[in-house]
Amino acid sequence: MEFEEDTYRSDSFHKKQQNLEWGRIQRQPDDENYQQSNFYKLFALQLLSPRRIVAIFFMAIVLAELLLFAGSINAGLSLHFMALVSIPFLVVIIRDRQAVYALQALMLLPLLRLVNVSMPTSEAPLLLFIIVYVPLLVPVYLLIRHQGLNDVELGIVYDRIATYIPLAVVLGILLGAGQYLLLGSGYIIPGLPEPFILVFAGIVLFYVGLMEELIFRSLIQTKLEGLFGMMPGLLAASLLFGIMHSVYGEMSEIIYIFAMGIVLGYMFQRTRSLPLVAVAHGTANIVLFVLLPVVLL
Repeated sequence: MEFEEDTYRSDSFHKKQQNLEWGRIQRQPDDENYQQSNFYKLFALQLLSPRRIVAIFFMAIVLAELLLFAGSINAGLSLHFMALVSIPFLVVIIRDRQAVYALQALMLLPLLRLVNVSMPTSEAPLLLFIIVYVPLLVPVYLLIRHQGLNDVELGIVYDRIATYIPLAVVLGILLGAGQYLLLGSGYIIPGLPEPFILVFAGIVLFYVGLMEELIFRSLIQTKLEGLFGMMPGLLAASLLFGIMHSVYGEMSEIIYIFAMGIVLGYMFQRTRSLPLVAVAHGTANIVLFVLLPVVLL
């Protein structure tokens, strides 16, 4: 009796094993489909990695500016608009915080251009830049607050400031004079009374230079360095700095500003001092737009 029960249990066990094996064989095609589906998903994730998405967004900004430079206004502005409205969708896709922060910083450039073209035309492009940066203060402030950036991360430090400021002034004079000799300057506000020239110079030094360096160095360059590395981040931020000056309509201007961006960006890399590069940038603008036109013209 015991032997029959053991035999029954053994037969039942083997039948269960056969059923499980047959079920596994029947599910095998589904498993392969599942693995194939996973392969495609992994391929898509690698193709659209956070770094690649940021790189594509970067190239879209460059292409949009080149289209504007070539005279394709509608195409350039449409691409800037599409890049801007794509940010909420990209933030959902990307799970990498560093890449999301880089996209948020890059977002300022399409916004800058769209605000720029919505302003009335002016014979003095620099005056237009001053006006454009006023509404841009709000998104810059919100971005800094959202990302929790402190003074040190932004480069607002004053170590060795007594050494940096004279260096910044000298460098700014050289950069501004070089740009004037190479490209000339007709951008000072026509008919500006002499008493207001100092006021204009102060705005150029403490506002335009500071805002551009805050955006391009403290925010964009820092985020791109963290995502792609020091040298690629420096070159990419400098290229954006140059291409965003396409409003002047000269390729030589873009190339010079790109080189200027490398110099200022490298200084920021070495010192992490926003006051240093802001003063250098502001001094260059004063020499280019105020000092040399007044003295030589």
